[in-house]
Amino acid sequence: MTGSGNVLTSTGVRVDHTFELHCDVSQAPNHLQVKWGRGNTFTLVDLTTASCSDDSSIEPDPPAAGFDTHRGSGMGRYNKAYGATVEWTFTDAGEPGTNDFVDLVIRDISGNVLLQVSGNLAAGNHQAHGG
Repeated sequence: MTGSGNVLTSTGVRVDHTFELHCDVSQAPNHLQVKWGRGNTFTLVDLTTASCSDDSSIEPDPPAAGFDTHRGSGMGRYNKAYGATVEWTFTDAGEPGTNDFVDLVIRDISGNVLLQVSGNLAAGNHQAHGG
């Protein structure tokens, strides 16, 4: 699955993201970058879990990819310091992307929540790829 876009937190902070993620942690490359607030950045370094599934309530046509939901987790850098963790769910609900969904939680090395956001994209597009 690939994608980019933005979503707003409950307090109106814009969260931008871009990613290329596989359904199998052994497949590469896997990238995720998230930017929010005043210069905060998370960059995925190690993908630890990944799974893809088909939610029957989502119609991601076109194209048919065999799945529409990517769930995963990993470790990375928060503002260049390694040790932060991330968990996500990304969905592809078809074109043009306004119904695509993101659920994202980023924690610091101590487990404190740095960012939590969930909702449909304000702008952008997620695309599940078959193969």
